[in-house]
This record gives sequence, structure tokens and C-alpha cells, in this order.
Amino acid sequence: MSKEDKGIGKKKDTGKREIKQVFITDDGKEEKEVSKAVKKEPHEEKKEHNTTEAHHEVHHEAHHEAHHEAQHEDVHKERRLVRIIALAVVMLSSLILAMGVGAFLAIWDSGRTISEFNAILLGREVASANAITYDEAQEQPEEDDEEAAWSEDEDEGSGDESTEDESTEDEEEPASEAEDYGNTISSDTEGLEGVSKAGSGDEIENHRDEEPEAIKDPLEDYPLPFTTVDESYFTDALFIGDSRLQGFGFWSGLPATYYCATGFQLYKFETANVVQTENGKVPIFQAMPYDAFTKIYIKVGLNELGFGTEENFENYYAQLIAKLREYEPRAIIYVHGILPVTAKKSETDKAHNNPNIRTRNAALEKFAISQKAYYLDAGPVVSDEEGNLRPEMTSDGIHLKPEHMKAWRDYLCEHAVVIE
Repeated sequence: MSKEDKGIGKKKDTGKREIKQVFITDDGKEEKEVSKAVKKEPHEEKKEHNTTEAHHEVHHEAHHEAHHEAQHEDVHKERRLVRIIALAVVMLSSLILAMGVGAFLAIWDSGRTISEFNAILLGREVASANAITYDEAQEQPEEDDEEAAWSEDEDEGSGDESTEDESTEDEEEPASEAEDYGNTISSDTEGLEGVSKAGSGDEIENHRDEEPEAIKDPLEDYPLPFTTVDESYFTDALFIGDSRLQGFGFWSGLPATYYCATGFQLYKFETANVVQTENGKVPIFQAMPYDAFTKIYIKVGLNELGFGTEENFENYYAQLIAKLREYEPRAIIYVHGILPVTAKKSETDKAHNNPNIRTRNAALEKFAISQKAYYLDAGPVVSDEEGNLRPEMTSDGIHLKPEHMKAWRDYLCEHAVVIE
């Protein structure tokens, strides 16, 4: 018996078998994974590649769409915010407009003007004119004692320049209907700010029980020399004129009465609503007290440049002076020349320029003598060497700044006429 038959040297059979899975490739190599042993067909590889690419594309598109939606949402939020802000601005603007319209209607209904409303905001008193007119004084010479008070006109604004395109009829004839100069716009008021109400201490007492003082004719000793006076000289003085004079009254500190308005024109002195009363604004001679003023200063002419002829201008001026002397028989009449404008303003304005102003002032000086009035020209104290308004004295080329009114005031104090 061989060793093999006896089982000598043989491993003991445990009954378990180890199976190894081996894959043979086409070239005879052994591979443990079937995917490596089996050669894929080209179309299968392409299909798998396309599937992978499709997966990537789907993922990319999904990511891009999500990003796009996020951007769209941000834009939507921004637009919604803009719409909310725009709506808020519109509502706020509408509220402000409604308040402005309401205030304007309230002022209009009460007979007040925008300038008076501004004066109220500035804390300034709006005076009323309970004045005794010339006609009333003639009809009731011995009535009970009462104070004659008059208002000072006030206004603020800016305006359109008087042009040469106005019709001849408008130039030569005043308007038939009263015009409220509190809202008038003219070249004279361009850039005007802060001019509101002028003067204080302007009450005049009429002592009806006393013997009336003898009226001395102010023309009797004409012409009298100029002398220097203090501010008390102006307590019974009346100033009539445009916005430049109105600004002077507001800032100069002279205790006079001011019948001034922006855009005031000589051609409409009888119909223009200038003087503020408790019933609204009225023309000058409807409010003027009789025999209350002993000095009257008239400063007009700038607004009238470009209108009519010099002869027509002087004709209306003479009518104004004649009527003033009828109402104020003791008054000394001063004809004030036109102050110059700046060189820049003069060069850019066809009507309101310094050559025209100098021509009119020369005519006014002769006119004053013919009317036995006293001509004043404060232009040199506010002008440079070439006769132009100093640019540092004005903010708009026309109106003096408040701090420069003193030069004008001092000139008037140094050029006064005193009747003994």
C-alpha cells in the first residue's frame, strides 16, 4: 500500500471549498472585476459619457436657474423699494402743496397778501390805516379827536423785467381797475428777499380841539440850502416808491411812513393798491391822512424805463406831485434820483442799465427844479469810480444789502431842508 493510499502526506479534507472568481480578458489576462475584463463596445462608452454630460448639464442648468431666480428676486425687491419711496415722496409733496394752497386761500379770503403772511411769520406787526383822508377832513373839519394812522406797505418777491414790448396804450394810460401791487412782479424786484414792512413810530396825532397851526407855504422861500439833521426829522416824513425804497424803509431804521411796493409804477399811482388797511390794500390817496406829513420823498423811475416817453413820464410825475400838495400842503417834496445797477446788470439789460439811468436822472434833476422840489441823488455814495453800483453791496445787481443802507440813510440826513 502506497503512502498515497494510506493518506500519508494528504491534507485533511475539511469539506469547505474556496472559490475564486477570475475573469479572463480577450488577451488572456486575468482580472478580478468583470468591468475590466469585458471590453465595452464604443457605442456603450459613448452612451455612458453622454449620460454623465447630461447629468452635469442638468445640474448646471438647475444651479443657473436658481441663481437667476435669486437675482430676479433682488431686482423685484429693489423696484418695490423704489416704488414705496416714490409713493412717499408724492404723498409728502401733495401734502405740502395742499397746505400751501390752503394757506393761500385763507390769506386771500381774509384780504391779506402773501407778503403780509410772510411778515406775520417774521413776527412783524401788520398795521392798519385808519386814516382821515383829504375829503373826510374837508367835510368834517371839527369832529372828535382821533388819531390818524396809516399803514406801511410791505411785499417780497422777485419779478419779471419791464420790457419794451408793452403796447403804447398801456404805457400812456393807467389801468382802469385797481391793481394790487402787493403781488406785482417787475424788473425792479428781481432777487429781492427780506423786504417786508418798513418804518415804525409813524402815528400822527390830530388835535381837533386846538387852533390849527398856520400853514407856511414850503415854496415861499424856495430853494433853501441843504442842512444836516438827525433821525427825528423823519418822524413826519412819507416815502413813496418801489422795492428799493421799501427795502430802505425796512433796514435803514428811519422812523418814517412808507407807501412802497415791489413793482410800483408811476403810471398807476392812482389805481395801484399799495397801502395796507384793515380792509385790504388800497391806492395811496384812499389811505393818505390829510395834512399829516411835512416831508415827502418820491423815488420812482427804474420800473418805468422802457415804457413810454420822457415827456409822458414827467407828466404823470407832475400829476402825482400836484395831488400830494393838495393832500399835504405843508410838505417839502423831494425827488429822488434812480440808484445805479451793477456793471454786470447794466451790460445784460437793454432797458434797466446805467446809461439809461443817467439820462433819466439828468431829466429828473431839471424836472425837480421846475416843480420847486428838491432833487436828491444818493447814487455816488454806493457807486464805484465808473458810476456802477458796487457789486459787494448787492446780491442781485439791483437792491442794496441791509448792511449798506447806512450810506444811503446818512446821505438823506446830510441833505435835508428845514423851514423855520
